[in-house]
Amino acid sequence: MINKNVFNKTKVSLIKINVAVVVSFFIIFSIFIYSYFQGLTYNSVDKNLNDELENITVQLTSSAMFSPIVLKDPSNMVYIYEGNRVKYYTRNGYFEDMLPKLRENKKNSFFTYTENGYTFRELSLEIGKYKIQIIRNIDSQINSFKQLIYVFVIGIIIAIIITYFIALYLTKKALIPIETAWNNQAKFVQDASHELRTPISIVSSKLESMLRSPDSTISDEVELIADAMKETRRIKKMINDLLCLTKEDSITTLNKEEVNIEQLINEISNDYLDIAEIQNKKFNINLNAENKIIITDKNKLRQLILIFIDNAFKYTNENDIICINLTEEGRDIIITIEDSGMGIKDDEISNIFDRFFRSENIRSKDIDGSGIGLSIAKMLSTSLDIDINVKSKLNEFTKFNLIIHNK
Repeated sequence: MINKNVFNKTKVSLIKINVAVVVSFFIIFSIFIYSYFQGLTYNSVDKNLNDELENITVQLTSSAMFSPIVLKDPSNMVYIYEGNRVKYYTRNGYFEDMLPKLRENKKNSFFTYTENGYTFRELSLEIGKYKIQIIRNIDSQINSFKQLIYVFVIGIIIAIIITYFIALYLTKKALIPIETAWNNQAKFVQDASHELRTPISIVSSKLESMLRSPDSTISDEVELIADAMKETRRIKKMINDLLCLTKEDSITTLNKEEVNIEQLINEISNDYLDIAEIQNKKFNINLNAENKIIITDKNKLRQLILIFIDNAFKYTNENDIICINLTEEGRDIIITIEDSGMGIKDDEISNIFDRFFRSENIRSKDIDGSGIGLSIAKMLSTSLDIDINVKSKLNEFTKFNLIIHNK
C-alpha cells in the first residue's frame, strides 16, 4: 500500500501551492485595481484643479482684484498671494481656520497633504507677481480608497478559505490516479514475488533432494530433474511475460502497415493444427470477411491473437472444439476465438485481465500459467485500438471477440 506519510505530505504541499498561487494572483490583481482607481481619481481631481486654474487666470487678467472671483467648482478653495501677503481667498466655510501656508519647495506642482485630520490635494504655482494655491478636500476619495482596501482584504480572506476547500477537493481528485498507480505497482510486485516464489521453491526442493543422494545417477533422479526443468521453464516464461508487460507499458509507437488479416490468421492457425491433432481436439477456421486488408501493427496483432488461441488450447480437454472465425460488421472486422472448454465464472469475467489473476478452478487443476497473458492482451488491444468482448459460461464455453475498427 501507499506510504500514508508521503501521500499526506504531498497532499499538504499541493494544497499550499494552490492556495499560494491563487492568493498571490488575487493580491496582485487587487494592487493593480487599487492603483488604477487611485490614479484615475487623482487624475480627475488634478484635471478639476487645472480647469479651475484656467478659470482664475482668465479672471485675473480681465478683472480688478477687488471683484470677487467666481469659481468653476465651489468645492475648490483658492488663495492668491502677492509676495507673502494674502491678496484674496475664497470663503471655505468648514475649513475657514485652515489657511494654508506657502511652501517654498512646492511651487508649480500637485501634491497631497494632511491638515488637522483632513486630506487635501493642492495645485501651487506662480503667475506673474501672484502666487496661487488651489486646494480641494479629498477625504471622500480617501475614504473610498479605504473602503476599497477593506473590500480587498475581506475578499482575500474569503478567497483563501474558498481556495483551501477547492484545492483540498481538487488535490484529492488529482492524487487518485497516483494513489491507484502506486497501489497497483505494490500489488504487482507482491503478486510477481508470490508467483516466482512457488516455482523457485519447487526447484530448490528438487535440488536439495538430489543432494541427499550424491551417489545417484541421472537415471535415478530423472523425475526430479524433469520437474526442476519444468519449473525452470515456467520461471523463464513468467520472466519473459513480465518483460513483455513492462515493454508494452512504455511503447506507444506502432509500426503500421497493410496487413492481410486472412493470411495472418492462416499463418497462425497452421502452427496449431498439429497441436490440435496431438491433443485430440477439433480446431476449426472460418474466414468470411470480404475486406481482408487492414492498417495495423502486424507483430502486435499476431501476438494478440496468439495469446487467445494459446489460452483456448490450454483450457480445453480432449474432444473439445476450438474455433477461430473472421467476420465483418459494417467497416469493423471481428476475430472470434471460441472454445468449448472450462469456461469462466460470471463473477470472475471482470477480473480476467488483471495481472496474475487466475481462476480458482484453474489453480486447482494445476494448469501451467502465470496469469499475465491476458494483461498483455489488454495492453496490446489498447495500443491497436481493438475492443475485446468476453462471453463465457462455466464448464460450457468461452468466447472472445476482437473488434478491429478498420478506418
